[in-house]
Amino acid sequence: MMQRQFLVCIRSLLMRDALFVQASIDRKSQIRKYHQTAPTMFYKRFMNREGKKALKKKEEEDSEIDAKLVEDKVQGLEKVSKIPYKIRVATYEGTADRFLNRIFKQVEESGEKSEKSFNTAIKIYKLNAGLYMRGHIEFGDLALSKLEEYELQYNLEVYKMIFSIFPEGKYLPKSKIDAEFVPFPRQQDAALKVLSKMMDNGVIPDEEFGRMIISRFSQRSKVFARYMRMLYWMPKFKYMNPWPVPRPPPKDPIQLAVMALKRMSFDIQTKITVVNNSQDGDSASEKFIASAQSPKQIDLLSKHGPSKPIIVEGEHYVYLRKIQQKVFFLKTDPEKEIMSDDPDYYKAMEDKEDEELFDFTTPMSEEEQTAIVPKKSVHEQEDGTVYAMCITSDSSKESIQDWIQFLQTSNPALQHIPVLFRIRDADFLLNETIKQEEEE
Repeated sequence: MMQRQFLVCIRSLLMRDALFVQASIDRKSQIRKYHQTAPTMFYKRFMNREGKKALKKKEEEDSEIDAKLVEDKVQGLEKVSKIPYKIRVATYEGTADRFLNRIFKQVEESGEKSEKSFNTAIKIYKLNAGLYMRGHIEFGDLALSKLEEYELQYNLEVYKMIFSIFPEGKYLPKSKIDAEFVPFPRQQDAALKVLSKMMDNGVIPDEEFGRMIISRFSQRSKVFARYMRMLYWMPKFKYMNPWPVPRPPPKDPIQLAVMALKRMSFDIQTKITVVNNSQDGDSASEKFIASAQSPKQIDLLSKHGPSKPIIVEGEHYVYLRKIQQKVFFLKTDPEKEIMSDDPDYYKAMEDKEDEELFDFTTPMSEEEQTAIVPKKSVHEQEDGTVYAMCITSDSSKESIQDWIQFLQTSNPALQHIPVLFRIRDADFLLNETIKQEEEE
């Protein structure tokens, strides 16, 4: 028994020594293998670095090729129905922005800024952006910013073209619960920008626009909720303005002046007369005077005494959408009251209060007869009586003098009344105020 135990101990010792020796041999072989393969690994890393440089150079060459392809595509888009090549859209933001701006730049160079060129730019993007329309959020923001430049902010079909860049079926929620948590919020916010732009410009969406929203974001999205609110409220407010301004507003300055005077005239009998002073037929450069006066104002002006002067006051601003009009008024100064620095002012006020304190009536007392005072017209305001209004082409003092001479034909009493000009330049006053604030 003792001999067996002795042999087992010897065997375990020999096995432990053998394992230790094998482990040391393996460690030495790994060290040798590392030193043998280190040059190879360094060479591979060096070659990988050179490969990255070559890849970057290839991407720059590809971007130049893309620019050439876009230029060729704009020129030959109307000649061919299907373009045999495809422009690769970069996935990172800097190159994507350059690519999107390049589309509009090439389209603008090929022709004028119109609805046709705008739709051409959108078609180029849709044909080359791939199945999932990469970069459609950035392109949508860029297209919305170009609407005023192309004068297409009131065109519903253009908004449909912009909204069509959102891919169909990609942003649909998987269930009702998923829809409540607003999936794809960035894409939905981009779609809401399109609807907000439509609401700001008064463009009412139609049923086709609603079907486009359902196919892209579903009926439970906040985009469709905004669409339903627009369908409910916008038609209610569309015809509430009694002086509507067309969309887009007219470019003729005479039409704009007449529309502004109609909006400011409370008297429905007001007659608006336009006097042209230019010889050429160009309406944009011709000089004109648009005057507004009613029969009641002519009657009030005929009763005005020659001892009190009349004031020509202006310029006042009135806006038709975003177009500014400068209006001048022919009016009187307000009635002057007793100045507070008069020594008898406060004594007269106290006597009047004492009289009103004991001036009460009983049911048995007779009512005193009072004079019947005629009701004031809409032209007699607290700050004076307005006799006429006008808008001129250049808002100069010479044109206002011509307007006064024109009014003398229908108002003979105006020839004997002194006229004072109280004309100020609002832009000049604003600049002077800003300078004073900067100096302070």
